[in-house]
Amino acid sequence: MRRSILYLIRLAVLVIVAIWLVENPGEIQIDWLGRHVEASFALFLFVLVVLLWLAAGGIRMLATALGAPWAAMRHRADQRREGGFRALTLGLAAVAAGDAEEARRQAREADRLLRDPSLTRLLSAQAAALSGDTAAAAKYFAALRDNDDTRFLGLVGLLRQAIGRGDEARALELAEEAHGLRPDAPLVATTRLYGRARAGRWFDAQVALYDAVKRRIVPEADGLRHRAALLTERAREDLAAGRTDEALDHLGKARESQPGFVPAVALEAELLGKAGKAKRGQRLVEDAWARSPHPALARTYRELSPEGTAIDRFKRQHALAERAPQDLESRLTVAEAALDAELWGEARVQLEALSGADLTARACRLRARLEEAEHGDSRAARMWLERASSAPADPAWTCSTCGAVAPDWSAVCGHCGEFDTLAWTPPPRVSVMTEDEVSAVEAEIVELPATAAAEPRKPAETAAEPVDSAPRAAG
Repeated sequence: MRRSILYLIRLAVLVIVAIWLVENPGEIQIDWLGRHVEASFALFLFVLVVLLWLAAGGIRMLATALGAPWAAMRHRADQRREGGFRALTLGLAAVAAGDAEEARRQAREADRLLRDPSLTRLLSAQAAALSGDTAAAAKYFAALRDNDDTRFLGLVGLLRQAIGRGDEARALELAEEAHGLRPDAPLVATTRLYGRARAGRWFDAQVALYDAVKRRIVPEADGLRHRAALLTERAREDLAAGRTDEALDHLGKARESQPGFVPAVALEAELLGKAGKAKRGQRLVEDAWARSPHPALARTYRELSPEGTAIDRFKRQHALAERAPQDLESRLTVAEAALDAELWGEARVQLEALSGADLTARACRLRARLEEAEHGDSRAARMWLERASSAPADPAWTCSTCGAVAPDWSAVCGHCGEFDTLAWTPPPRVSVMTEDEVSAVEAEIVELPATAAAEPRKPAETAAEPVDSAPRAAG
């Protein structure tokens, strides 16, 4: 519609001009080189327009003829560039698919067609890393790092290599440099956070944690748990330096971040007891017990009031356990205190209420102690001790990453070095297979196809029982 209106407008203008020229024909005389030409103005104008149109067409044809070689060269360059980018795309797809050979081939093709190392270095580095050529990959990543436009990509590549070979110091150094370029990159932020924590730089790790939570790289719930762990370690550091007031301040903040956090509560209550504030420490333990009963809390509570008879201590432990009377730890705490006070009936009531998974190794040992102390029944005591060897494991500070068990809590696993992975959970059990089970496994191996049976095999002697993966929360 719009084009039709424009056409009608142009036609109307031409008609008006034509009519005006007809009504005002005029005359033009030209004397040039001895020639005299007379014509109407309309005819002269028409001839002039035709000549100009022909001149413009001729100029265009001449320009096309003269520019043909350059146009051909540009077309060839465009084809090469298009082919180079296609090879670059296919190479990156091959890297994503894990095809190292295809990735290397496409990298060479892209480099040949594009002739721009800044565009192809990343693909070459990824292809080299995928094929296991770490030296070549490191060379490409280092070249990317030296270019302002690709510096971050080079740093991330080198960072991944450092993480892969377990070079924590180098990984942290690269993460710090990359953070200055892209602080919102998740890999950079988490490497910076956990690297500082594993290095024992608790305050620096807390700063990195705040930044990561603010940028929503670390979830807020995980951030609060990590903060409690870092503050508890800072409190331990303060104690080692004799700064008790600072330690209490950090422990209070840790408790605010993670209410009922056992390591922080136990240490804070202990420090309060030494400062003559045992009642306040007892209240902290009582509040924490209602959330998460724990042997360390029971031990701290007992040490806050060591005076009195065994009966007095039993009453205090019993009052503490009443904060969570049905919990396994509450029953075991009361039973142990009753045994110390020679209250056999109370101990038996608590222990006989346990069954199934609650009848742990510790419960069996307490039952053996009860049978020996109350009745002098060595046979029954020995039976319970034997049962303890196969009973469900008691909770312990267990790393959710490697499964290692630590005697005490720490922010960093002493076995695998992961941060904030120790949780109070039953450790994974390893049971010895019976001879019949070993024979069954060997029979299955014999029945395997020839291709599989040709491989060397060893009889299995142990099998790990399946356990639920422990959460990363400590305490």
